[in-house]
Amino acid sequence: MNNYVKNICIGNKSLEFIDKRIGDDNYRGNVSSQHNRYTMDQFREILRLLDKYAPEKSLMIIRTADISKRPENTEEERQYAMFCDEAKGAAGIGTQDAMRKNLFVDMHRMGLINRYNQDKTTTNPFKQQRVKYVSLSPLGLRFIMAKNTLEQFFIFSKAIDKLLGGFINVVLNILENNDAGLNKINIHEFMFFISAIGTNSSFNLTPQKCIELIKKYRDLSRIQKRSVVETLTTELQPEKFGGDKTSKRDFHNWKNKAQQIFYLFDQTVYFEVRDENLFLKTSKSNNSYVNKGEPKRLNRSYSEKLKYFKNHNVEKTAGFELHHVIPLSWSENIHQFKLFDKWQNMVYIDGESHAVITQNRNRNIFMEPADEDLILKDQGDSKVYLKNNENVLYQIENQKVLLEYNKELIITTK
Repeated sequence: MNNYVKNICIGNKSLEFIDKRIGDDNYRGNVSSQHNRYTMDQFREILRLLDKYAPEKSLMIIRTADISKRPENTEEERQYAMFCDEAKGAAGIGTQDAMRKNLFVDMHRMGLINRYNQDKTTTNPFKQQRVKYVSLSPLGLRFIMAKNTLEQFFIFSKAIDKLLGGFINVVLNILENNDAGLNKINIHEFMFFISAIGTNSSFNLTPQKCIELIKKYRDLSRIQKRSVVETLTTELQPEKFGGDKTSKRDFHNWKNKAQQIFYLFDQTVYFEVRDENLFLKTSKSNNSYVNKGEPKRLNRSYSEKLKYFKNHNVEKTAGFELHHVIPLSWSENIHQFKLFDKWQNMVYIDGESHAVITQNRNRNIFMEPADEDLILKDQGDSKVYLKNNENVLYQIENQKVLLEYNKELIITTK
């Protein structure tokens, strides 16, 4: 392992971690968004037009070859060409190639559209597959039919969370953790530490370990932190590395990825970005979607957390984290946000189990009993077994309450 920055402050665990991370070929973290810059209004306009050209979630045939390779549209692609022309005029983005290769990819990963192969079978949004058709999804339809701008922002925030693999919920938990005392996260802290949470890598972090490393990093002097960034900017340049692409390191590319995520975070109901620092939205935020009489900050209920500990007769325990079974970031309106933020939707679980759920993009939302234990499942094969008093701390007398509330909430997410 190369020693890039740990000698800047010998013994500082955060610098040792950065060097360890850079040694991994997947040092930049999980795949997230395409390098596209777009706004909620642009996506709403494009999806509104998709509903016009392919109404009632019907399938639309799209172009399957680059314009440079085949300039002319086939007869069956004429509708797609007309759609792209109108979208480009209305939203300012979306050439025929950009729409299918970039924008539709993100929209599919956000759950706003579905893409299909030539057999009209839905494709996997996170795998490269040949796509022949697209359609508006139920979430996409709810997005364009939202009653007001705040509701649109809620749904768009949910879509961004899907795109980023549940990272909104991860960052919300960290910034709203009173014990952590972090009221902001800067771009480099996100690059080095936050983006390591829930990764399938040698440098995977739990939220608690991440918080510890950020605090160690903040123990450095301003000059030392500047030296870290300057050293990595100089040393991590592709031309300084031999071998194939996986062997190279590129600080500029790494930071671009973090900046793209910050750009998306800034378009949610939860966060704002100022001078490369990420904050929770506050009552002083200047956000155009906030209307008179509507809440300007989505405060999570501290009283509901206290209720969990009181109702289950448990105390705060090192290594355990309070987890929302159905993530707050899945809320589509303020009413749903409040329903998700009840103690009945929480479980106090060990960090390792929490990490497994995070790696699965927070999709383990179905709760089942196993005698005195609990199981959190997704719609596939993923199961997280929570053994009482080992992986989860709760009162067995409340098991029925948790299970019934989970069933009620599941209905609201469909």
